[in-house]
Amino acid sequence: MKKTVPYLLLYGLGIVVLFPFTWLLLSSFKDSVEVMSGNHLIPKHWTFENYKKIMTEIPMLSFFRNSMFVTILATVGGLLASAMSAFVFAKLVFRGKNTLFAMVLVVMMIPGVITLIPLFIIMKSAGLIDSLWALILPQWTGTAFGVFFLRQHMMSIPHDLYESAKLEGCNPLRIFVSIYLPLIKPALATLAVLNFIGNWNDLLGPLIYLNSPSKMTVTVGISYFRGQYVTDYPVVLAGVFLSLIPTAIVFLFAQKHLTRGMLISGMK
Repeated sequence: MKKTVPYLLLYGLGIVVLFPFTWLLLSSFKDSVEVMSGNHLIPKHWTFENYKKIMTEIPMLSFFRNSMFVTILATVGGLLASAMSAFVFAKLVFRGKNTLFAMVLVVMMIPGVITLIPLFIIMKSAGLIDSLWALILPQWTGTAFGVFFLRQHMMSIPHDLYESAKLEGCNPLRIFVSIYLPLIKPALATLAVLNFIGNWNDLLGPLIYLNSPSKMTVTVGISYFRGQYVTDYPVVLAGVFLSLIPTAIVFLFAQKHLTRGMLISGMK
């Protein structure tokens, strides 16, 4: 009985979490009348017309390629930059380190919208407006949260490893690549998933920096079916469901490391 109650609670929470995704999937096979009426969860008349529209009326495959290109490069570059910065703050000794790290923590408190105008001016000066690189390059500086998160994991690694590697003649870069990166794989996987989801779901960036329809991302493509007066909701729902597939795949493949990274963070 003691084990039954927790399992029932977990199953109940699982149903609550999965219900919106189930409703999304089933609604994407309905027509507009059924979606707006909301009387039935399961479609009375199944239709694939919504998926046909999302693939034919807009260049959805091109949007997916653009999103994947931006997301992968932005995630990998941002992860590497955050990891390198975290290693510097965790293990290297230099004047003003604590002050600089305090500034990183302050940056975590600043809303991202405040930097939109300065960043737009920089991208315009660099000639990157209407280029996918305008979405990628800003991420290559890393994130304040990423630096803080990875630094905490690196601080938990015994400093004797760093000192021993120095005595063996290793430089900081080799120590970082050969010792610390393998030891923080769960933390890297956790941050990678979070960054991937954030970059994939970004809507504001493409709307600000991109002008050409051929360079738009999935999030902008889905918004094409939202009109000023009329919105084709079933098609929008179909597009939203398709856009969830890459993030779901990434989460499933990284689930093992993601869970381990969260558990390690909790133990700290």
